[in-house]
Amino acid sequence: MTFSADPGPGNAPPRPARSLGSRLLRQDGFLTTLVRGHRLLFAMLFFGLLCAVSVTLSFLLRFVVLDRLLATNMQWQAWWLAMLAVTVPVRLLFLWSSGVHRQSWRFASVEDLPRLVLSVFSSSALIIVALWLFWRRPGGFPLSTLAIDMVLCLGLVVAGRFAYRIIGGPADRLGNRAPRRRAVVVGGGNAGALTIEAMQSPRLGGFRPVAIVDDNVQARGMRIRGVPVLGGIDDIGEVAHRTQAEVIVLAIPSATTTQLYRILGLCQETGLPLKSVPSFWEIMESEKPGVRRVEDFSTTSLLNRRPIVGDQQVLAGLLKGKRVLVTGAAGSIGSELCRQVVQGGAAYLACLDKDENGLFRIERELRDGGARLDLEFLLGDIRDENRLERFFSGAKPDIVFHAAAYKHVPILQFHPEEAMLNNVLGTRQLVDVALKHGVERFVMISTDKAVKPTNVMGASKQVAEKVVLSRHDQGGGTRFMIIRFGNVLGSAGSVVELFNRQIAQGGPVTVTDASMERFFMTIAEAVQLVLFAAAMGTGGDVFILDMGKPVKIDDLARRMIRLSGLTPNVDIAIRYTGLRPGEKMYEELWAEGEEPQPTANPGILAARRQAIDPVAVADGVAALLATARAGDRPALWAELLRLVPDFQGHTGDHAEVPPTTGPTASGG
Repeated sequence: MTFSADPGPGNAPPRPARSLGSRLLRQDGFLTTLVRGHRLLFAMLFFGLLCAVSVTLSFLLRFVVLDRLLATNMQWQAWWLAMLAVTVPVRLLFLWSSGVHRQSWRFASVEDLPRLVLSVFSSSALIIVALWLFWRRPGGFPLSTLAIDMVLCLGLVVAGRFAYRIIGGPADRLGNRAPRRRAVVVGGGNAGALTIEAMQSPRLGGFRPVAIVDDNVQARGMRIRGVPVLGGIDDIGEVAHRTQAEVIVLAIPSATTTQLYRILGLCQETGLPLKSVPSFWEIMESEKPGVRRVEDFSTTSLLNRRPIVGDQQVLAGLLKGKRVLVTGAAGSIGSELCRQVVQGGAAYLACLDKDENGLFRIERELRDGGARLDLEFLLGDIRDENRLERFFSGAKPDIVFHAAAYKHVPILQFHPEEAMLNNVLGTRQLVDVALKHGVERFVMISTDKAVKPTNVMGASKQVAEKVVLSRHDQGGGTRFMIIRFGNVLGSAGSVVELFNRQIAQGGPVTVTDASMERFFMTIAEAVQLVLFAAAMGTGGDVFILDMGKPVKIDDLARRMIRLSGLTPNVDIAIRYTGLRPGEKMYEELWAEGEEPQPTANPGILAARRQAIDPVAVADGVAALLATARAGDRPALWAELLRLVPDFQGHTGDHAEVPPTTGPTASGG
């Protein structure tokens, strides 16, 4: 950066030198005042001068250059003056009628071109007719000059329209050039193009895009708004070094969590500051889509994403005009379900939860957000059969999303009775009430921990899955379906929440095991996939969300520490605590024999159903719940093992409370 001397007294820091264009624009404030205070006068003088220059150049080219080449000698001065007298007023009239003086000079864009082209071509047509009518004598007006003038005028007017951006550069106000950092943009799709467009305009000063990296091989070597695509995302380190980049900007709001996690690791290896654009939804929310800010990338940037994973009309077809009930509405998944149901155009939404504080929060959020549908907030327990009956009688739901569940693995491992009464009994009662009231679709939110469970929570969810599927097999008009996925980033009590708190406290960050892996997805994208799966379900379906590749918890901890501007094991210690009761090193999304198949949505798999005996399930569940109510733990373990033969989490009749080893993170 160069600096100009500060004429003021003292030791004030030097100011960045301004471009020639900026200095001209600021000279005594004259041009600045002229542009701002007399917009019409300035525009007419400016474009009138361009039109006069165009006419003059056209005659010089025709009668000086061409005549010299052709050895002819024609008198053209009278024609030139006549054409000036006709052309300049006519062109200014057409430019004025196009509203060119009302267009912002700072935000000149390709959208302005049609008006300029139409004005020049229309005025040229009128000028040709006028000169032909009034100058028809032999050896009359040379029409070739009109053609040359039309081309020159169009070029000059277009260049003049973009003059401010060319000489002044990105600025927050007229004549104030902001220093710009060299940026590598990750992503060459629509969001990347909008990001580059914003960087090249005054509204997003401070960045100068110098390169793009994108995994689309066909884009290599191409230019997007003048910025070259220099390689794939794996090449970001080399590209950043080659272009002397100072910052990296992520512009892939449609990337999955797994893809973004890989990109994040590659970007962090460069050591450059990492920025990101808003979500796709924020980019598209206005009539004219655009990127309006670039923000520091943080854990929040990761958690608030909602990639586009399918045709939004599918969701509109599922929810438009429907009456929806969400259980566990105050929880992480349930509350996001409520948000997206509201956005999907449902006619009525009932939010059911037994957490009054959480229910109050989601009520305030939805009402304050201007939700335009009938909202009802129901405080009650899904284990209370009488209240469920009253709720369904009043709500009359078409669709039920069942997200209510106890989910914390270490706690439930020592309280299996509560796990069964909440996760199994609550599900059974909801299923029965849904059948009785003719619900169209019943969607149960399940978990990867239900596959080959090693803990009570997973076993209880597997039993709940069997309850739902057995009810479908018994017949009825309700379409029952199960949607299974792994961990969600940012849920209450999740690993991200724990790591954020531990980092804020100065550490240590506690990780169960350096090799432990978990599947991860943001809450928003998981819920959107849940809605798509619910729309495609025909009944008796088990859908599995494609979670991508598993993530090592240790890697997640280290990257979150780096995102906080700190160094692992230097600023923040990492401590390994070992597996807790019921935990396993690796999670699975489907069991043997389920053989997941692809669906129309690339983010959703359909598992092949295994045979279920509805009578055996009903009898086994009744016996299991009887032991849970009686508090007979040995009998509970026996009944649970009959229902879940692959359960490997039986701990016997051990302590009633979890061990006090302190908080750890396994992603569960």
